[in-house]
Order: sequence, then C-alpha cells, then structure tokens
Amino acid sequence: MGLLECASGASVWRGYDYYNEKKVKNLTETASGVFTADVFGTASEPYVVEIDVAHPRKSTCNCPHADGKRIVCKHMVATYFAAYPEEAVRFYREYLKAQEEAEQYEEELYARVQEYVAHMKKNELQQALLELLFDGPEWQFERFVRDHDLDEY
Repeated sequence: MGLLECASGASVWRGYDYYNEKKVKNLTETASGVFTADVFGTASEPYVVEIDVAHPRKSTCNCPHADGKRIVCKHMVATYFAAYPEEAVRFYREYLKAQEEAEQYEEELYARVQEYVAHMKKNELQQALLELLFDGPEWQFERFVRDHDLDEY
C-alpha cells in the first residue's frame, strides 16, 4: 500500500493544498525513496518530516496529528507530492475525471427518474408521494404541509 492510500482523504487533500502552496522546503532524498523536508503549517516553526515511500508507516512528522503515531499526515503527503510532482498531477487528474464521471452519472440518473415518473399511473404517483412524505425526513412532510397551506383548519 502506498503513502497516499495510508492517508485519510482529508490528509491527502490538505497535503495537496500544502504542496500547491509551496509549503515544502529543504526537500532532500537521504536514501532511495526516503525524503526529508521542512513543511510549514500552522505552527510558527516548520514541521520536520521524513517519508519512506517503500514503507509509508515508517514515515514520521513532528506535528501534533502524527507525532509518535503511525499516521500519514498532510505534511507527509505534501512532502510526497514535492518529491514526486507527477503524482500530484496524476492525483488531480484522477479527481477531475471522477468528478466528471459522477456528474455524468447524476445527470443520467436524473433523466431516468424523470422518465420513470412520467410513465407512472396516477395511483402509483399518489402512493409514492405518500411514502415519501410519511417515511421520509420530518422536514419534508412539514415543508409539504406548509407549502400547500394544509396546517390551517
């Protein structure tokens, strides 16, 4: 498992942001696939990071989130992207592709639902609406009542 796969989604995104903001300084390869760097974050002093690409859980950072733990933090991710900028490009391209695919899927799903509803019979529509109102979230029922002035006697 690679370094990015060991990190949380939030750490990967924040690390990507830190990389783009050029917060990684003094990047040095100390051994094959092992890098050290200073990464500027919220503290007044930079965090000291060492990543081991072959063994991500051996990577270290002195930030409060990762210090003394086997956690891959945003500072480690930023260092990884600084060491391998092509991986940052690949990561962002994959994100854009996934976003595009998700948007396309939602558009297709929306069209299928519209078509399905257009072909439903009146009693099927009424039953579906009642199920949505009675089984759905309370706010949905309350909004329907309010929007149709049904709460007045």
